[in-house]
Amino acid sequence: MTNAFDSLQLQLQSSDVKQRSQAVLQLQPGTPNDDHAVAALVRVVCDDNDLNVVEDATWVLVRHGSNATAALLNEISHADARARHNVVHALGKIADAAAVPALISATQDAETSVRLKAVYVLGQIGDARAIDALVARLADPVQDVCWTAREALERFGDKAVAQLISALASESAQVRELCANLLGESGDARAVEPLIAALVTDDWHVRFAIVEALGGIGDGRAVPAVEQLLTDSQPPVRAIAAATLKTLKGRRQ
Repeated sequence: MTNAFDSLQLQLQSSDVKQRSQAVLQLQPGTPNDDHAVAALVRVVCDDNDLNVVEDATWVLVRHGSNATAALLNEISHADARARHNVVHALGKIADAAAVPALISATQDAETSVRLKAVYVLGQIGDARAIDALVARLADPVQDVCWTAREALERFGDKAVAQLISALASESAQVRELCANLLGESGDARAVEPLIAALVTDDWHVRFAIVEALGGIGDGRAVPAVEQLLTDSQPPVRAIAAATLKTLKGRRQ
């Protein structure tokens, strides 16, 4: 390592935030010290307590691209949840497909902020290997996580339909409801029969979501099943059934 790089290493330990940021921004790719620079930047991402310095380090790591992936993956199980979150964030920005399996594992992290970030970045990366993990997060007890998983799954479009159909059999009413929402938005006719079958449930929120989804898909095969819900015990279900029947019958004409 050069004397200049050694000086930057010392500067990264300064108590002055501006000094640390300046050092970080000098660790750009394109020098013989790239591997050492990446290692130093990853330490900053994990250990520095200033958000701006961490963001500067993340930005420079993104410029290093996939050359930074391995060093970041080495820290994805860091003991500090904040460090894990920052590592996942950086990996998401780099968007290297090699990081997807580790990011999938991070969706099960004990720390909410890490799960949330992992779910978000997997949606951004768009690798279909993540779909099963994202469907699983629809059952997350933290609302922000399950709704972020829902938004991430929207990005996959018809690539996620098969997994969403399978999840209609989930024991979790929350998962069944969100899957119905997503299937309705997909407009995919493959979901019609599975949605009809999933109407057999005691949870009226799920019934409501399924009827709404069937209306969104607009397939006439759903008419008999929806007609049966005109006498449902729950007023909201009866109301959505009546509205959906108008839509379905109108499309038949």
